[in-house]
Amino acid sequence: MLCGNFRRATKQMKDVKNIITIAPFLADGFVDFDDVEFDLDKYSRFISENSGRLGGLRKYLICRLHDSWVVDILNQNDILTIKLSDFSTHVFADALIDRFLLPLNSDMLTFPLNIEFKGDLKVAYYKVDKDGILHEIEPLSLDVYLYEQITGVDNERIEIVFNFWKNASEREDGENVILIITANEISVTEIQDQSWNELFKHKYIDYYKYFKTQFTNERYVSDYNECVKLIKEVDSHTIT
Repeated sequence: MLCGNFRRATKQMKDVKNIITIAPFLADGFVDFDDVEFDLDKYSRFISENSGRLGGLRKYLICRLHDSWVVDILNQNDILTIKLSDFSTHVFADALIDRFLLPLNSDMLTFPLNIEFKGDLKVAYYKVDKDGILHEIEPLSLDVYLYEQITGVDNERIEIVFNFWKNASEREDGENVILIITANEISVTEIQDQSWNELFKHKYIDYYKYFKTQFTNERYVSDYNECVKLIKEVDSHTIT
């Protein structure tokens, strides 16, 4: 009897997931940062080495979708789709609207981006306690995309750990939700250009092209003041 109890207890210990060990890049949002060790340079190399498998998501990794709104999360027929409104494009649109005093309500604008997972799909939602331990919960509504960490890539699977804000109507201060997704394939559908053209009718295309170039070149453009600088660079013909 004691041996049986010991085996069950050992299995339970092995099954425990801690944010510090499974996704240390996300851990400082849950536990004391001093307890977390994470080599960002090594992680960046890991992403570069696996860029072929990560596809279009590659250029959005390491905080480049931070604060994007969750439009919807659909899980059907072994396919999960995370529908977002791209925050960086929204910030740039906001700066452009202010620059030209355009009659648009920036709060109503969306710039869609879909992340799709398919094949041997596994999805689990978790809360994280003060010790960093993950506790599985039922799927629920999510509001804002915060961070992600790629935690596994090979020829058969990709595993990503996501950090989201819970839906605001149900959220208490500091309440994050971890979403762990494993699938065979991942793809990204970028719809921001289409939305931009519908809103601005190509009138400010030079500004938008410059913004996209700077984003692709990994300039930080998710800050309003940085977008104002970017617009001034176009105005002063300093684009190279």
